[in-house]
Amino acid sequence: MKEDSSPYQDQHDAIRAEFARQAESWGRDRIDADLLWVVDRLGLRPGFVVLDVAAGTGLLGRAIAPRVKEVIAVDITPEMLAHGRQEADREGIGNIRFEEGAAEDLRYPSASFDMVVTRFSVHHFKSPGVVIREMARVCRLQGSVAVIDIVSPEDEQLAARYNRLERIRDPSHSRALPPGELKGLIEASGIRISGDDFRDVPNDLTEWLDRSRTEGRSREEILEGLRGELTGGAPTGMRPFEAGGRLLFTHTWEVLVGVKE
Repeated sequence: MKEDSSPYQDQHDAIRAEFARQAESWGRDRIDADLLWVVDRLGLRPGFVVLDVAAGTGLLGRAIAPRVKEVIAVDITPEMLAHGRQEADREGIGNIRFEEGAAEDLRYPSASFDMVVTRFSVHHFKSPGVVIREMARVCRLQGSVAVIDIVSPEDEQLAARYNRLERIRDPSHSRALPPGELKGLIEASGIRISGDDFRDVPNDLTEWLDRSRTEGRSREEILEGLRGELTGGAPTGMRPFEAGGRLLFTHTWEVLVGVKE
């Protein structure tokens, strides 16, 4: 692993530590209906060369690959990249490359890609605007930039409670942005929004906590918050519900696609 001397070193270290632990779980993820719903909204074309930023195991990139010419998946966590390469080989995907690198300083020339995408990463960034500007920089004119992330409620107090629980579960979580703020950052980078879609995705709470190996008091606090909301307590922004004897909660995904003009 290369030495990280950037102003984002502390956050990068936290991300590497957290996702080195989670890499095996992420590596087991499969391309499902929710992910295909995302891919269908990207406007992909067979000749596209696509950069997947903060790609993790490259799950999005692997879903994109059959529809485009080439995908480069870049991430700072070697363990996530290793699992991605392994899964791409297992799936027989030959047009995806995995490279180590930081989202805030993409090591590619300007206007290099037909499309630049990122999924489930913005809420980990210390300076999301810096990353989105970098994504715009390496995208060619009239190319596309797509940001897919979980979003918080627009209400500031509710968003604060939501993000607090996310950070208890995963210390590398910085802040899930409300939809209006996320859209504003993309537009500020010179991208004209051409598509804005939302999808509510249920999550099994136990599986979610197991993925991050959240135990002890941290796990108890999250459980107490969601169970408390179900019995009339303060809302958490996670919209918990019960089904089949399981406790679940809801993530809202936003898919923003825009054109570099």
